[in-house]
Amino acid sequence: MYKPRKTVCSVARLAWMNISRMYNSEAQAYDLSTSAAFLLLHLGEEGAQVGQLAGLLGMEASSMTRILRSMEKRGWIVRNRQNEQDRREVRLVLTREGQAARQIARDYVRKFNRQVQELVSDQDLQAFYRVSDAIHRVVQQTLVPEPIPQTQF
Repeated sequence: MYKPRKTVCSVARLAWMNISRMYNSEAQAYDLSTSAAFLLLHLGEEGAQVGQLAGLLGMEASSMTRILRSMEKRGWIVRNRQNEQDRREVRLVLTREGQAARQIARDYVRKFNRQVQELVSDQDLQAFYRVSDAIHRVVQQTLVPEPIPQTQF
């Protein structure tokens, strides 16, 4: 029987696929998508600009637009124009309903992190973060046009 070789890409992809499947399964119970939940998690109390979120989440503008429309229809966010002369400057702000949805997402992410921390030593987890940072740097070196911002752990 064929046994695939472990590579950085195959391990990272499999881990993310499993995490994504787990998050999607939980999110569906609240009529959320994983993408919408991650977006909610990155909107602080002061809100954020659309361009900042797209870069931070590594999303294409078309995907962001679709998710934002859905979130706006649900009453989770409002768009505040920062500059009437430049309609591109828009700050997204969470409504009360959006804050409640964000709390559900936040609680689930924290639960998952606690479960991992129970199984993995702090030393191994710190090593994982260092390896992830190194992988991120290697990827960034190949992405000349539009690098994805690195999240600091």
